[in-house]
Amino acid sequence: MNKEEILSRSRKEAAGRPDERELKIYADASQVGMAVGGLLCGLIVLFSYYVKLPVLSLAAWSVYFAMFGSRRLYQFLKTRNRTQLFQTVIGLGFGIACLVGMVVLGLKK
Repeated sequence: MNKEEILSRSRKEAAGRPDERELKIYADASQVGMAVGGLLCGLIVLFSYYVKLPVLSLAAWSVYFAMFGSRRLYQFLKTRNRTQLFQTVIGLGFGIACLVGMVVLGLKK
């Protein structure tokens, strides 16, 4: 088997699957999305203090931490990296805490 035949078979086997470059782009896009989401949550928090609606900031943070925690959970399930598990627990814990705080504040009004 020559070099061209090996390359041809490899291309056929990999057809339809993302290559290494595409996977890196997806990972980078995920990180940029989380950073933009965090920035947006920060702006919502500032706005919520301005309009005196703390429930709004808790809602934003609960969504952000739920996204963060679920992203890390997926990574942990695929890699079994304990750091990812620790970050999952922290992220989902903060998300649940913010959600509970939002409900408690909402019920007080």
